[in-house]
Amino acid sequence: MEMCIFQNTKSCNNCGECDVCELNKNKTCDNCGKCLQLEGYDVKAIKIDEVFEKQEDSQANVSINIEDFSDFDNDFEDDDSLEECVDDYIEEEYIDALDEANNWQYIDDIDELKDLLEDSDSLKDLGLEKYPGLIVVNPNKIK
Repeated sequence: MEMCIFQNTKSCNNCGECDVCELNKNKTCDNCGKCLQLEGYDVKAIKIDEVFEKQEDSQANVSINIEDFSDFDNDFEDDDSLEECVDDYIEEEYIDALDEANNWQYIDDIDELKDLLEDSDSLKDLGLEKYPGLIVVNPNKIK
């Protein structure tokens, strides 16, 4: 049984009163939040503690047949132990793509970029250095 949001002792009779806009009684509420702003609430900062759901939605009618799970093997003695799995993982060779020197290319190694960074006038035309070492390129000026 769903309770009325205005009178918590009364059950909901679907009168539709909760769907009416508080600012204009002839209008259906569209959740614009203007009524909350008039009461001094910041609509972007409303904290939601919990969400209420209908009871029939929260209770799933699921029947489980244990025979459906009979194919699963419960004999763990044949499986690898945790220690063996960890040892196998540690023994595998770890490869990091960033460790290889041919995967890196420094700005100083590219002649055009190095010249661009040294020439402050052309750098100002191309972009803006937001922080030391962080240059934001204006895409409109590349063309």
